[in-house]
Amino acid sequence: MAKMYQLSSRTAEKNQSLYVSRDPEVAGSIVRNEEGAFAYSEVFMDKQKNYWFSKKVDDQSRDHKLFTFDHKNGCLKSQVIKGQPNFYEFESSVVVACEGDGSKGSVLIFSKDGPELVKEWKVNGFLWEVEMNQDVLYISSYIVEEDQAVLYIIRNGKKKRINLGSNMAPTDILCHEDLVYVSGAPVLNGDPKKIMVLNDKDKVVTEYKLSISPRALYQVDDQLLVYELDLATGKSERIVYIDMKTGEQKEHDIPHSKIVECTDDSLSLLEQNSKTLYTWDHCKCRIVNTQKVADQTQVI
Repeated sequence: MAKMYQLSSRTAEKNQSLYVSRDPEVAGSIVRNEEGAFAYSEVFMDKQKNYWFSKKVDDQSRDHKLFTFDHKNGCLKSQVIKGQPNFYEFESSVVVACEGDGSKGSVLIFSKDGPELVKEWKVNGFLWEVEMNQDVLYISSYIVEEDQAVLYIIRNGKKKRINLGSNMAPTDILCHEDLVYVSGAPVLNGDPKKIMVLNDKDKVVTEYKLSISPRALYQVDDQLLVYELDLATGKSERIVYIDMKTGEQKEHDIPHSKIVECTDDSLSLLEQNSKTLYTWDHCKCRIVNTQKVADQTQVI
C-alpha cells in the first residue's frame, strides 16, 4: 500500500513541508538495524518543527507505534495505532491516515500546537488519499467487499459517504475553488479511467473520461494536469492537460518517470534507473532540460 514520502502540493507553488500520497512504487526511506530488521520510518518535520515518525510494533503484528516530538515543550509522545501511518500536513493540523487491516482504517487529526489528538475517524476499505479544504476533510478509499470506490467527507463534525463507482480506485483528490476533483483508475485493466468533479453540495456534476490511468492531479493555472500510473503494470509515460473551463484535453508522452515537483512553469521528472532528471515545460509541452543526478538523490 502507501509509502511515506514528501511531495510538492497538488497546487503548483503552494509550499507544504509534509505531504504524502499513495504510490505502488517504492518511495521514501526506512531505517533498519544491523540485522536488517525494520526500525523506524523516515522522520518528517511539520512547519512548527514537530517531528513525526513511526515504528512497527513487531513483525507479526499490523500495529505501529506513532511517535511525535513536541518541539515547543521538548517531549516525545507515542501511541499505538492500527496499520502503517501516512502523514499529511495542512494549515492548522497534521492528519495521520492509518491503513488498519485493509477492511477498515482510521484517520487521526492532530493539532500542531502540542501536538494533540483532536479527533479520530473510522473509514471502511483501503485508504487511498486525504485532502483538506476550508476545514472540510476528504478521504478516498476502495472497499474490496463491495467493489466500491468511496469518498468520505467530514464537515462540521459529521461524516458523509459518497459512492463513486465500481472496479475503480479513487487515486487522488484536488480541491479548486468550490469544486472537488477525484481521479478514478481501474483496479484491473480496462475502464473506468476518469476524473469526477463534485460541487459544493457533494454531487458529481461533471466527468472527464480519460485515455490514461490517472494517478495524481495537479493544478497549473486554469488547467488540470493528470499524471498517468497504470496500477497493473506500473507504467507512467503520459500526462494529460484538461482545461478546467472548456474541458478540452491534450495528451503528451513523457519519459517513464516519477514526478518530483510541479510548479506553475514546469514539471520535474526523475527516471530512477538511469538517475536522470527531466524538466518539462508546461508552455512548450516538451522536455527543456536533462541532467544526471547523484545516486543518493531521493525522490520526494
